Amino acid sequence: MIYLISILIIMYLLFIIYIYLLRIKIDKFEKKIIYIFKEKNNQIPSIYEVTKSYLNKHDEIFNELLSYKKIDISENNFYSNLVEKANTYKNIHNEYDFIFKICNKHPKLEKNYKYLYIKDVIIEKSTELWKKLWIYKKIVSNYNHLIKIKNFTIIWLLIPIHDKEII
Repeated sequence: MIYLISILIIMYLLFIIYIYLLRIKIDKFEKKIIYIFKEKNNQIPSIYEVTKSYLNKHDEIFNELLSYKKIDISENNFYSNLVEKANTYKNIHNEYDFIFKICNKHPKLEKNYKYLYIKDVIIEKSTELWKKLWIYKKIVSNYNHLIKIKNFTIIWLLIPIHDKEII
């Protein structure tokens, strides 16, 4: 009987440790994703300058993107959580799509090597982001499932950990 109780206690402790380590992994993964978003968003001044002489109503086209960039900069001072920043990142991504659609219609710009390079860097960062976000969502989903299991057992008394939001 003592062996059974000790085995159960060890299993509970291992479960607690696993949930805790998974939470640490999620936090590190969020920081990586935020870093990639920052790298992508740091391309805004470059794309702005390269397209300046090619696009009509340049300031109007970039107005929204620049305002979201300002919001992103201010959020970097207050928020460190990916979920809190997700809406701004989504809006910046949509603005990049809008700008690329406009730029793709301009034949001279499509021959500019600086523009093509910056565009490739942004697309590469976006691809990397979507891969990381897909993995992140799977890990958070697994984490939330384990938290539900924890909440249906007596372990919820031992671990003050809550569900993680998915973006």
